[in-house]
Amino acid sequence: MSTLSEAIRKHHQSLARTLEAYARGIGDGEPQSAHDSFVAFLKGDLLPHARGEERHLYGAVDSLVREHGKATATMMVDHEFINDYAAKIELVTHRLQRADDSERALLLRELRELSLRLDAIFELHLAKEERVYLPLIEKHLGETHQRQVLEAIHESYEEEKKMPIDRPLDVRNVVPRERHTLIFDAFTALEPDAAFVLINDHDPRPLYYQFQAEHTGQFSWDYLEQGPEVWRVRIGRRSAH
Repeated sequence: MSTLSEAIRKHHQSLARTLEAYARGIGDGEPQSAHDSFVAFLKGDLLPHARGEERHLYGAVDSLVREHGKATATMMVDHEFINDYAAKIELVTHRLQRADDSERALLLRELRELSLRLDAIFELHLAKEERVYLPLIEKHLGETHQRQVLEAIHESYEEEKKMPIDRPLDVRNVVPRERHTLIFDAFTALEPDAAFVLINDHDPRPLYYQFQAEHTGQFSWDYLEQGPEVWRVRIGRRSAH
């Protein structure tokens, strides 16, 4: 890892941890001084970081993307996060159906937090498409080509609606002690013949043995990608017959 990349990643992590700590603390009866500290962090750290990247980093990135990259790559990352949050929201809603009174308040709070995060990501994603991509299309893509793209999007959308979806479950950013609970909750929520795609940062072979012990004959396990950095496994629930 380069010196520049390492420094930026560390600063990102520090900013993200601080922002999350402030966000999670809101509403817990904190004094006005805590709110003032939050605003001071935003104005004194987060916004200067953003302006510094705009002035000095993005110019270098622009030329690299033109020569080596893909202009829509960051939008695909948005879609990964949108899929991930949708899957987590689905899991929490299933857990709510079986929750007792002591669990329900915690699950509702988790559902609200996941929904707010998804809403923020989606709002930003739409703004990027509408402020950057659509003006380019309107200006430089002919009407015939625009109609072809629109028809292809509609056809794809209708086909997707008819097909069962293997929801992604990305546990790479979940603390290890919580991963197996999340995964088994996802499996429990599956209808017969349905599946989800587990995304992990290491080979989940020990999880396979746990499935064998607890759900013998009830599941399917198919590797879609096997490292070295990402493992994807399609885990399905078999029908009873």
